[in-house]
Amino acid sequence: MFRLITTGWLCAVLAFGPAIAVAAPSEVEVATPAGLSAIVSSIINENPSIASAQARLKAAEARAEGAGLWRYNPEIEYERENTDVRTETVGVSQTVEWLSKPAARGRAADSRAEGFALELASIRQQVIAEVLSGFVLVDQQREALELASKRTQSMSRFAELSERLLREGDISPSEVQAARLAAAQAAMEEQVAVTEVSSAEQELAELTGFSPITWPRFGNVLPEPLNVDDVDIDRLPSVLAARHVREAAEQDVNVARWERVPDPSFGVRWGDEGDSDLFGFSVSIPIPVLNSGRSEVAASRAEAVSAAAELQSAKRSATARLRETVRRYEALRTSQSLWQKDGEDALAQQTDLLERRLRGGDIGAVEYLVQLQQIYDAQTSSIELHGQAWTAWFQLLEAAGYVENWIGTEQ
Repeated sequence: MFRLITTGWLCAVLAFGPAIAVAAPSEVEVATPAGLSAIVSSIINENPSIASAQARLKAAEARAEGAGLWRYNPEIEYERENTDVRTETVGVSQTVEWLSKPAARGRAADSRAEGFALELASIRQQVIAEVLSGFVLVDQQREALELASKRTQSMSRFAELSERLLREGDISPSEVQAARLAAAQAAMEEQVAVTEVSSAEQELAELTGFSPITWPRFGNVLPEPLNVDDVDIDRLPSVLAARHVREAAEQDVNVARWERVPDPSFGVRWGDEGDSDLFGFSVSIPIPVLNSGRSEVAASRAEAVSAAAELQSAKRSATARLRETVRRYEALRTSQSLWQKDGEDALAQQTDLLERRLRGGDIGAVEYLVQLQQIYDAQTSSIELHGQAWTAWFQLLEAAGYVENWIGTEQ
């Protein structure tokens, strides 16, 4: 009779532990697209990767502006010769490019600038997706730390009570050892959870440049999956960037062909030679004998073939990544829905059943600890599943090119 009373008392204290573990954590600020937009907008304006891509774009635009101009400037010369007859002349000369040359260079440079603009858009999508995934990871690790802390508290109470019950002769020394081991393991795993939270926050701070005062919490309601057929692969920034690289390479072939055509130089001179007026006109054209430019044309063609292959590779990679991220997100979202529908209730029922079996003396302390650990493991798995599902959603948005559209930061 005494054992049943003390066991019931022990159970009443231990029941507080799993009940806390099953309870859902309170959410300080549930993340919404509008709320995330305000945070992300300030982050992307200061991100080094985005700033570097913007600088490359400005450089490409400046080159494109100058590529369509004439390459040569006019030259002025002055010549004076004193012999028996003094000669003094002033001249102006100009090397003239064929008009198709600057036009071809301009088209190639414009395509490169467009490619850098699309590269910037792709990097923005990537950085935003990484930042959002970082927020998810911090949220996940903090929730796991809350659960680990509650587990440590319940296991510590279990160990303290087991010591008392051992002195009263109600449990065996082996059960006390199991309680001590469970408390030590819980404390160790709590410290591991602390380091994981710190690591996640550090990684996010490296991306954002600061530690937000309020961290967003991600709710249990996940967005509907995207329809792959609605995504135009050819309009994705990475594919469009590869397309413009190919177009620039094709224009480089025309540039190389025109570079083989010599540019003539024209000049005029006027002055005095003794008592006579002097006027002269000159024309010179390079003879492409030592370097005909054929190797440059061949190299440009090979680079155009390579750029075309890279475009096909970019399309295949984008298609495969989109389909894979859709499948992964749908699977994780389905698992999350099933857990919310059946798993949470089953976990609560298992907790109640475990308490009743301990109260009735059907199981001992060791078996109780084993099953209690299973409950905590299930709760930990649900937290990981929740984080993986949200991370998969942001990866899907990035693969589909919808990240900025979803949170409302699209330029």
